[in-house]
Amino acid sequence: ASEVRMGDIVDAGANPAAELDVSVLAAAPVERVDIFDGKRLLATRRPFDAAALGRRIRVIWEGAEYRGRARQVIWDGDALVEGNRIESASAINFFNRDKTLDIEGDDRLRWRHLTTGNFGGFDLVLAGRDGGTLHLNTPLVKESIEIASITMEDRVFDASGVLPRRVRVFRLPDDNRAFSVRFTQAIEAGGEGDHPIYVRVTTEDGHQAWSSPIYLI
Repeated sequence: ASEVRMGDIVDAGANPAAELDVSVLAAAPVERVDIFDGKRLLATRRPFDAAALGRRIRVIWEGAEYRGRARQVIWDGDALVEGNRIESASAINFFNRDKTLDIEGDDRLRWRHLTTGNFGGFDLVLAGRDGGTLHLNTPLVKESIEIASITMEDRVFDASGVLPRRVRVFRLPDDNRAFSVRFTQAIEAGGEGDHPIYVRVTTEDGHQAWSSPIYLI
């Protein structure tokens, strides 16, 4: 078939290649759309470019200790902004009343949070776009980052153990209004075996959604 949909199985031959047409309509602004071949990340598409980036920095922590019980990762910590000022901050995926994000003055955040395989974090809006340094302090990751060096691409600080655990830092537009996204992505799923091609949509409010795969075999 020349056109297939989610859930279809396609005999793609020895060199499976295709174009994936993706259309997303979300209840919150779209942060990114990741395209996968099984567990392998093929591409990441965002509904904005570098010119749209502003003073908003996103910090995300994620992961689990183990599968099953006792899997929680404690991320209690603080962030210090040196050479710039905090104008506002907002929490992402803080579901428990005893897990809080607090602003202390115009240069420090302090939080209590844990993950069990999910992710959480915060948005930080700074007075200046590029000035200063962001100092992050958590039990697993302690880093100092020049704010001018933060782009839309993830800065990843890996602290994996038995399972992945990491902190990601990246920049967003000050006002992202991309509630809908549509694009076409070239797909080359090389290698033998089945290739489940699917997308994962992440919205700015901390939600994620996955499509059903199209199988290239």
